[in-house]
Amino acid sequence: MFMEFLPESGALSPDVSCENCTTQNPGNRKFCSQCSFPIGGTDDEQRSFRLLVSSRKRLLGDANDKIKGAKTAIYILAGIFFVFGGIAGLVNDDVPTLVVNLCLCILFLIFAAWSTKNPFGAILTAFMVYLTVQVVNAFVDPVSIFSGLIIKIFVIAAFIKGIRSAQEGQGYLKELEKLKAVPVDNG
Repeated sequence: MFMEFLPESGALSPDVSCENCTTQNPGNRKFCSQCSFPIGGTDDEQRSFRLLVSSRKRLLGDANDKIKGAKTAIYILAGIFFVFGGIAGLVNDDVPTLVVNLCLCILFLIFAAWSTKNPFGAILTAFMVYLTVQVVNAFVDPVSIFSGLIIKIFVIAAFIKGIRSAQEGQGYLKELEKLKAVPVDNG
């Protein structure tokens, strides 16, 4: 690891606590050994570091907002499978359709809950399941490709946006962890 020290003054300098992560560093050190905060740097260098952390937190917050949109889409899909599966199953007296749609509803509710801990994995998996359901429906009933096409396009767009945001959010979170900065709330 690259370590930069301040010029020696002849005497040992006392340890200095980093303002950013509170790690103890030798007094002759210019940058914190844990988070790279410029402890011996100029006010401009310290301000630049804080601005970097602040911008990453803001970007992470923006990514989390988009992730919430994808999570909402997963909840909406669970509701759609529940309502339309229930209607189709009960009105047509089609128990297999009812059971399959209730299972899909439960599966999407699990994905939505999982997205709190692992947004990228949960949204990507939910998207793959959604696409698989659409492909299977197309084989069973080819006309189903065109029914609700606009809604399907919006759902796919929400998933793609959520996947990208979750991936970006993971990157920002890793950067903030490297900088030992406290991330914004992921809830």
